[in-house]
Amino acid sequence: MIIVENRFSEIFEYLPMIANAKGDLFKHTFMYGDQKQLLDFLKQNNTGLSNYPLIWLVYPYTEKHTRSNVSFSNLSLVLAVETNTAMLNEQRMKETYAKVLIPLFNNIKKCFNKANVANINDEYEIVKFPNYSDNGDEENAATYVWDALKITFNGTLNSNCLQPIIF
Repeated sequence: MIIVENRFSEIFEYLPMIANAKGDLFKHTFMYGDQKQLLDFLKQNNTGLSNYPLIWLVYPYTEKHTRSNVSFSNLSLVLAVETNTAMLNEQRMKETYAKVLIPLFNNIKKCFNKANVANINDEYEIVKFPNYSDNGDEENAATYVWDALKITFNGTLNSNCLQPIIF
């Protein structure tokens, strides 16, 4: 059985680091789960070290397995960075979307296109979430404020050995 999460993890290891406005380089973090798992991950990894940019595979999704591949439809990844709540959307588009989230998304598409184990449809549904927070839950002591992109797509992964992806 092909495990989608493991295949994505293998592919995303080839993603280049992302630079912020100061030129500091950051490696992405790839994780997966439902909303509860996401909150648990954020609480457990609140160590002062950055988990961002975060690539989160949203559960649940449906897989269809055959002998040598797995296909999926409407699979969603959320790409997120921490943000400043005082920024206006125009500044968010220039700072977080143009410099981090959109380049990260473009690099993910390049990885999928170059990976010999992936056949991802060229159609991506994109939803922007500027200044997103989930503070409606009283039991969550920590509130995380993000600028995020949710990308939804269809594709197939096979069981071949992943060849190196060169940018």
